[in-house]
Amino acid sequence: MPSREKVRMLEDAAAPCGCFINGREIIEGEIYELIDPSTGEPFARSAAAGERLVDEALLGARESLAGWRSTHAAHRADILHAMARRLREDEETLGRLICREAGKTLPAAGAEVQSAAALVDYFAEEGLRVRGELPLLGYHRERVLIVREPVGVVGAVTPSNYPLSTLACKLAPALAVGCTLVAKPDEKTPLSTVRMARLAIEAGLPPGVFNVVTGTGPGAGRLLAEHPIPRLITFTGSREVGKEILKSSGKWVRKVILELGGHCPAIVSKDAPWRDFLPAIVNQSMKNCGQYCYRISRIYVAEEIYRDFLAAFVDSLGRLRVGPATDSGVDVGPLNDEKILLRIRGLVEQAVKEGARVETGGASPAIPSRGFYYLPTVLTGVEPGMAIAQDEIFGPVVIVSPVRDMEEAVREANGTPYGLAAYLFSKDLASALEWADRLEVGSVWVNRIHQAYREAPFGGMKESGLGREKSRFGIEEYTELKTIYMSY
Repeated sequence: MPSREKVRMLEDAAAPCGCFINGREIIEGEIYELIDPSTGEPFARSAAAGERLVDEALLGARESLAGWRSTHAAHRADILHAMARRLREDEETLGRLICREAGKTLPAAGAEVQSAAALVDYFAEEGLRVRGELPLLGYHRERVLIVREPVGVVGAVTPSNYPLSTLACKLAPALAVGCTLVAKPDEKTPLSTVRMARLAIEAGLPPGVFNVVTGTGPGAGRLLAEHPIPRLITFTGSREVGKEILKSSGKWVRKVILELGGHCPAIVSKDAPWRDFLPAIVNQSMKNCGQYCYRISRIYVAEEIYRDFLAAFVDSLGRLRVGPATDSGVDVGPLNDEKILLRIRGLVEQAVKEGARVETGGASPAIPSRGFYYLPTVLTGVEPGMAIAQDEIFGPVVIVSPVRDMEEAVREANGTPYGLAAYLFSKDLASALEWADRLEVGSVWVNRIHQAYREAPFGGMKESGLGREKSRFGIEEYTELKTIYMSY
């Protein structure tokens, strides 16, 4: 059964969520309501940090940096492992918080908690494997050491769609190598982040090493991104905000990691056993109501199999159950907020005006809840120049188009500003690898779809971002190289 504290956090809207700085919660600033996407109703409140609290959080992170970076790497790993255990033990409460603030179904929210814990465990171990070099250069009575040092204070700005696992991708590698961090969660999803910070303290993390400032992007987010203290800003969100962060970081000549979304294509060749892959394609299109960066949003199908594929895909989407995230058996929950819902409606309506056809969906469902719902939608007849073909959709809408050959498919797949991920389905693996080489993306799945592995780097090309997360390449992003010349 949930503890009294868990019940209070879930049900007591009179106690606002505050910032978590130097090991304690601080409620200061304008109080705003948090809206449950499943109902459209307020269920909790949060405080919006101002300049004073952002300064305090960053100063605390800077003051704790020397002690944390000098902590033995094995001890840092022990604390991270303890933190991962706390996350797993707290899955029920964290899952319900994510369900309420993000609109994610309870099974999906629980899976996110488990994913975050696994990432923390992974980087606890990967932090022990960060190495320098001692090249055998052969200079007389001289040695050269190439070492990696923690970059310093990190500012992490995270989105609403995966509030916990996205944070873990940033927090865990930063802490593992000896950095300290200030997180700014999306204003709509602060509860799980603040609770994660509490659990980190319980796991033995020293106060000040991991701080949280709550509030809006233009408010606390901008204050964090424009502050001179952070030596690295890591951001997941829209490319427009990412470009602002890149510009402001230029003032301080500091590192950035930007994961700016995608408009990810799937290519189905005429020889592909597509019926075997159809459930995975449906899931990758509609998971989390289409609100994640590497979802399939465009499908290019060989014209020989196009009609059969389209009919089966439309039928599969029509069978998905849309409803409140708390209901059992729901396949597609709500969008995160009303602005996203209105944007999706506008994109689809504009596409239809320009000649696109709605094969299924294209509207909100008729259900009693006042939440932010949109039916799984398939569009055909979409031309490459339409806004919906160029802008990230970030909702349960998929474009399906016929192609004459793989040459056309790859050309169309590359025809957006984004370059995050792509999917290829073909029996001819030699050709699939050849076409994978020509896709302008950071990750390609061939004949399978699964979650991006934590052991492999993840990130985008073109306007999908800079840098990589996960894997040893991701942890190295939080370090700086230093060369030491020793003569004797």
